[in-house]
This record gives sequence, structure tokens and C-alpha cells, in this order.
Amino acid sequence: MSGLFFNKVAAATLSAVLGVLVINRFAGIVVHPEVPEPDHFAYKLAAETEAKPVKAEPVAFPSPAWLSARDPQKGAKVFKKCKACHDVSNAKKDGTGPHLWGVVGRPKAAAEGFSYSSGMKSSGGNWTYEDLDKFLTKPKDFIKGTKMTFNGLKKETDRAAIIEFLRLQSDNPLPPLPAKAEASAEVEQQAATPETGVNPDAPDAGDGQ
Repeated sequence: MSGLFFNKVAAATLSAVLGVLVINRFAGIVVHPEVPEPDHFAYKLAAETEAKPVKAEPVAFPSPAWLSARDPQKGAKVFKKCKACHDVSNAKKDGTGPHLWGVVGRPKAAAEGFSYSSGMKSSGGNWTYEDLDKFLTKPKDFIKGTKMTFNGLKKETDRAAIIEFLRLQSDNPLPPLPAKAEASAEVEQQAATPETGVNPDAPDAGDGQ
């Protein structure tokens, strides 16, 4: 083979390489996407922030739901769960549990002749609406060592209904709890109209200066 042949082969190879390079360069210019700088993106991902836990504030007793659920007829139905252990009639007969005639407002552990637990005897105070509600929610949590095996009433409306039913099973029923909204409105009205007849929100006349 002559040197001319090798020169032709070398030239052809070099031309092919240069052609590939030119084509790649041209293709890169034509189809290469313009990627914006990070500060010029159309949108940005929001930085993740740590969610703060929401603290649930306990509702003061009695809640509006409790007050509106005081239905003695419903309470009588709920009391069927208690009839196996408690008598609610004015016969005042003790069973597995003490009789509940007049229980709302009476001192704790006050049924004569009934053998109360030491926890109940030492609890002290009277059966207020709030204490009854707490006890009926979960007896063993409210009175440590109580003999009552009942797990409690989870529904606030059931507790309100049965307490209203028990309130009426008495020779001298306690007055029902007033609605907080009505009590608050009465207090605000009294504050706005003091006995002096002077409106506390009116501007002070002063000495005329």
C-alpha cells in the first residue's frame, strides 16, 4: 500500500471525528434547556416548619352540652344500668350498692347501715353535681379503692341525664344548676347599670376645662 492510501484513510477518519464534534456542539446549542438560577425559579418549595402541638383546653363544668342534656326521662332509661345494684325509691333499701334516694346534695357515704369502702368514707364533702359527674365518668379514678365495679358513663349527655333523674328522686330536690350563659348575662347587666345610676362607660365631665 502506498503512503497516499494511508493519507486518505487518516483524512477520512479526521473528517469523521470533526463532523461528530461539530454535530454534537450544534445539537447542544439548539436543544440545551435554559435552567434558571435557584433564585429565579417560578416557584419555591416552602421550608418545612415544625408543627406546634395544639393544647386542648378543658371545658369548665358544667358545659353547655351538659346543661342542655338534662332530661330526667332519658336519665331513667340510663339508670336501668344501675338498677341491679342500687335502689332509687323512697323505700331507701340498700343492695349491693347504697340506696340513691336523695343522693344529689347529700354527704358522701351517708346511707346508714351500708358498708362503704375506706376510700368513700374518707372522700368527704357532699355529692355535688360536679362530683357526681366525675364519679360517674369513671368511679375508680374519682374514688380510689371504691367497691363500685361499674366502668362509668363515657357520654357527657348520659351523665347529665341520669344526674337530673337522680336529683328529682328526693323529698327535697336541689335546685337545678343555672345555665352559665344566663348567669353571665345577668352579671354583665348588673355591672352595666350600677345602683348610682351613672353609666361607667360615659365620659367624665370633670371640672369643665
